[in-house]
Amino acid sequence: MFRKFIEFLKEKDKNTPTWLKILMPMLIFGGLALHATMAFVTAFLITAWFGNPLPVFGFDQSPDQPIAFPHTIHAGVGQLINDKTGNPFKDIYGNERIDDSGEPKVGLGMDCTYCHKTVTKEAWAGIPPVELCISCHRVIGSNESKELTKLREFGLFKETKSPIKWQRVHRMPDHVRFVHEPHIRYLTSNPNAIQNKSADFKTLDNGTVEASKVCSTCHGQIATMEKVSQQEPLKMGQCVACHRANEASVGCETCHH
Repeated sequence: MFRKFIEFLKEKDKNTPTWLKILMPMLIFGGLALHATMAFVTAFLITAWFGNPLPVFGFDQSPDQPIAFPHTIHAGVGQLINDKTGNPFKDIYGNERIDDSGEPKVGLGMDCTYCHKTVTKEAWAGIPPVELCISCHRVIGSNESKELTKLREFGLFKETKSPIKWQRVHRMPDHVRFVHEPHIRYLTSNPNAIQNKSADFKTLDNGTVEASKVCSTCHGQIATMEKVSQQEPLKMGQCVACHRANEASVGCETCHH
């Protein structure tokens, strides 16, 4: 039976025009390529709508920065141990953050508002000027650190340098206007509405919290990130759900101007 089938195909092949023999493989492979492309685009759109976009076409939720800024060292509290691995955090070069005695380094526990000074007053959280960084790192930090060397070059010889081109991490559509000030003001007074709380989260004596304790709601645990990445989708559904849960306005004019 199988032999007869093969002979049948050979006979058909003799009667098939040459142009059709050439066209058929092109149609088959072209169709497969088209379906694969459509599947990829569909997956990208679905992911971008419901969650963080796929890291293609420039949508990278953890871009490399011109100077690596470790939030672990600056904003971290206690020994810098990665809860996921149980080992000390590592810098971008793979070196463990340990002191001369071999013990994990201890975070400085700096308040977020020390660098992001406008977060409680304006729409934008603000990026600290290099002068603020260099005010400490002119003398603090190893001279062997590649990242601190780059920072010092920008800070001490800035007249010969272009501005530091920080890469944006948290993305929202251009037609959405997010204002930090009212969100910080509400969440500091209503700690129960804060999400993604850290293990050391605690309120003040008057029942409020410091501004730096509310950032986790949208940004995740920044203090545990060697390299900042977008943790929350920051999509319309997430914002609307939070607004409804806290009896805030969900009118279009609230976020779309």
